[in-house]
Amino acid sequence: MTDGNGSEESPAGDDPDHGLPAADLQYPTLAFDDGSVDDDGSFDLATEADRESMREAAEGVAGALSSHDLAVEAADGYVAFGVGPKSVAAAFDADEGELTVTLRLSAKAMAVDDGSGERVGARGDAGFVPESMLTDDGDNRCYGWIDDPESPE
Repeated sequence: MTDGNGSEESPAGDDPDHGLPAADLQYPTLAFDDGSVDDDGSFDLATEADRESMREAAEGVAGALSSHDLAVEAADGYVAFGVGPKSVAAAFDADEGELTVTLRLSAKAMAVDDGSGERVGARGDAGFVPESMLTDDGDNRCYGWIDDPESPE
């Protein structure tokens, strides 16, 4: 695509400078003392929370929406996701005096560990690009700019 003067212009969102500054990148992990993560990354975890741990979880989800990255760690397992926003819901039960706030994120498991492996990507100080991001239809915003996945540059 050109601007009429012969110079090339990147499609919206494909500009290499569209990423967050390094200081703004966050890699939050929601940690649970009990439970497990299945081989496919599935889990169903919950825990009681005090004011501070609930604040940390909310800040972690907010950071995940900025960096598109959220991990969940249980006693037996770990999964890191690529995430994006999906929906927000709220409900109040007057009889119970309970307000429920639900944030739904679209997610794709990027790394799943049953508790015995090493961290990958920014969490393990070693880069990685999931193979599916390079071999699918090529319409992946995060990794679509990689011309040669075998080249470190």
